[in-house]
Order: sequence, then C-alpha cells, then structure tokens
Amino acid sequence: MDLNVLIVGGGIHGVGLLHDLASRKVPGVHLVEKNKIASGTSSRSTKLVHGGLRYLEHLNQWGLVHEALHERALLLNLLKGIVKPLPFVLPNFKGDKRPPWMVRLGLFFYDLLAGDGGLPSASRISKEDIAKFAPYLNQNKIENEMLSAFLYYDAQMLDDVIANIAAEAAVKLGASYKENSKVTEVTQIENGYKVTIEKNNTKEVLTTRYIVNAAGAWCNENLLHWGIPPKISCLLNLGTHIVFNPETVPNGDATNSAATLIQELDGRIVFFIPWYGKWLYGTTESILSNEPSHIRYPESDKDYLMATASETLNLVDAEKNISEIFCGVRCMPLNQKIKVTKIEDSWVSDPYHSPFYLKKLDKSISGLSRETVIDETLPGLISIYGGKYTTYRAIGEKMGALLSRKMKIGASSGTHLSENWFLEELRQEKPHIFKSSIELRQN
Repeated sequence: MDLNVLIVGGGIHGVGLLHDLASRKVPGVHLVEKNKIASGTSSRSTKLVHGGLRYLEHLNQWGLVHEALHERALLLNLLKGIVKPLPFVLPNFKGDKRPPWMVRLGLFFYDLLAGDGGLPSASRISKEDIAKFAPYLNQNKIENEMLSAFLYYDAQMLDDVIANIAAEAAVKLGASYKENSKVTEVTQIENGYKVTIEKNNTKEVLTTRYIVNAAGAWCNENLLHWGIPPKISCLLNLGTHIVFNPETVPNGDATNSAATLIQELDGRIVFFIPWYGKWLYGTTESILSNEPSHIRYPESDKDYLMATASETLNLVDAEKNISEIFCGVRCMPLNQKIKVTKIEDSWVSDPYHSPFYLKKLDKSISGLSRETVIDETLPGLISIYGGKYTTYRAIGEKMGALLSRKMKIGASSGTHLSENWFLEELRQEKPHIFKSSIELRQN
C-alpha cells in the first residue's frame, strides 16, 4: 500500500484528523483538498469557540456542550491570540421565548459544565453596565423592554488560521497534504482501495488501506461520484454573516467591547460580535437546495439580519458600513439511515437533488443536533458528517484512536500538547497563515 490513510477534504475535520494521526506517528498519512485548506465552511463560521449555550435546551446535547467547553479551555491555552476570551452580554426583553429564570438557570449549568475552564463565571449586570459593555444595543429598548441582563464568557477565533496551522503542524510531524487535488475514482481492492487523484489535468493512482471522507457538505456528493451509496442523509444549512465597519458603532470600540446574543421571536438566536476591529453579525438558518460551492448570500437572509438589527441594535449607516457578507454551509446529518443499493444516473450528475440531500424539514433547524456522525460507509471507508468547529480536535482524537486500533499502529494523540503545534517556528517560516483571509471566505 502507498498509504495507510487518505483523508479527502481540507476543512477543519480533515486537517484535525491529519494532525492527530501525525501526532501519533502513524506513517503514510496524506490529505487531498479540491480547493484550498479551509476554503469551505471552515473559513465561513461565526468565528466562535463555544459550548453552545442554547443547546442546553435539549438534554441529549448536554454531553456535546460539556465536550465543547472542555475543548474551549484547551484551545484557549494552546492557541493564545488565535483563540481568545470574549465577554457576552445577554439581555432579556419582554416577549422573549426564554424568560430570565430560564436564562439564569442555563448559565448556571453552562458554568458548571465548564468547570475550571479559565474564564469568569456568569453574573447579572445592570442597564448601566449594558451601555458600557454593549454600546451598540438600542438604548430605548433597554430602558423600556429589558427585564434582566447577564454577562458570561465564551471565546472567538480565526477559523481559517487554525485550519492552516493544524495542516502545517501535521506536515512537521510527518504527514502530507495537497491542495487543488480531487479524488475522482475509488475502487475496492484487497485490504484497501485504489484511488485516482487529479491535479492540473494530471492523474495519479495510488493505494491506501483506509479512506476518510471529511468533505462536509460535499460528503455525499463524493460518495455518489465514487459509485458508493451513502447511508446518511443530510440537510445543508446556509448561514449568512454580515461584517460591518467599526464606524457603524461610533460610540463603541470594536477591539474592546462585549458581544451579544439576541433572542428572536421565532426562537432563533443571532450574534453581534466585535471581531478583530470590525463587527460580525449573524447567522441565518436557510436550507440550501443546490450545489454548495461559490454561493452568494440570499437577499432574504440579508433582509432578515438587517431587519433584526433595526429592532435591537443602534447602528449608524448600517447599509453603507457593510464591509463584507459571507455565508457558509453546515452539513446537518439526519437520524434516519437510507438503504439504497443501486445509484441512479441522475444522482451522479446532480447529487444535490438525490434522496441524500433533503430540501425541507418538518421542524426547526435549531432543534437538530450538532453532534458529529461518523459512518463506516464501506469497510475501511469512513465518512464524517456535521459537528461543531469547537469540538473538531476531540473528533480528530476519536477518529485517530479508531484508525490506530484498526491498523494496530500509532501511539496516543498529541494534539493537546503545545509542542506539536510548532507555533513559533511557523510564525517565522509561514507568517501569512496567521492572517485570516477575506479572499478565502469569499471565493
């Protein structure tokens, strides 16, 4: 075999697994990405490293929250400056779906699950504190409609930077990756797979013991193009974000303010976040019905966010101060498995109108679990669906342990150790990867 593990997809789950396997000293580990590292959803997130406060409304997601809070503490320690603490103001208004007692109880359990995570505990704050921490909030609404307010802490990140650092750290540990490379054919052979990879109109054929399909929204498309029926159906959830110039909050400081979490009347939550000198606002939860590449934000998503902003925020020349709008696609795996043995030609030519990509949901998208689903689609071919960015390292560790056991090689994971990140070396050798790329999330 040429390889032990071939990873398809250079998003955070793909590079996270690459980094994990390399830290275990597993030889023959390679990743291919059809575009650039983090060019998909992993550069288009809400830029938060968080436990998911609202997930506490669902008992089956408490384990996910606990894991995410543990990972938040670890990433804050490992990637200082790239992941940093962020205070949040959480106001309660008349008519909100979640009353003050429920919010306070949720924050209590959030802190409890976080343990000694290195961040301050939640506290109640006054209207005067709100003006200091979140000067962008509508003061008339605060005075006339606010019932209570709390301050709690999470963290924020440079998402594409983390993905690129993890990929380069994996290379230093002995792994490899190639961008602008696409897996076009997969054939089962004895004890593994034969794979064809195309790059710049040239083909390379290699063999590998294991394949990990970590392509996110493109996961089922890959399987269909490879002639493999997927077992997991998913829904593609489009999240639109608006970035505002600092001038839209003239009395605020985008480098030294709190974020806020706004509860909408329809039950959804949006964030307004100071993000490295600008203001980041989002996200939406539209359902994408077509191919998830080169997406332009829907006007309806922008309208929703701007209408919400006009109700709760006090922004100056909001429309004129839009710096950029970007959107990412979350792959949301659904519980039901699909049993299909024969692939129709129409699904191969148009995967996003196959039964493996749903177009509607009979309940709120907010209620879907954010847990990662790992499916061994064929023996030795494993597909990764969904998940939270915050828990990517833990998922990589679980996947790395699974593959190491199967191969009977490799030691324990080392991605929790700072020496396996090579931050100072990489700052000297590749300083450009420490800067978030607007072009990446806009292509």
